[in-house]
Amino acid sequence: MNNRDDDSLAYEQSLKQFQKNTVQDDPLAAVKDMRLQQLAACRLKTATELKAKNSQSQETKPKI
Repeated sequence: MNNRDDDSLAYEQSLKQFQKNTVQDDPLAAVKDMRLQQLAACRLKTATELKAKNSQSQETKPKI
């Protein structure tokens, strides 16, 4: 499993936990869930940007 899959899994788990307990008793758990969501979103955005950049560079490379 790669990091993106791990992040997606962590994001899904934290989202399910958040939906289950809309008001959490533990503020640290709420902060952890929020940070996991932010991290997953950031990694997905970075992966998308990297993929777009790589495909763009492949198009501009001269074929020999």
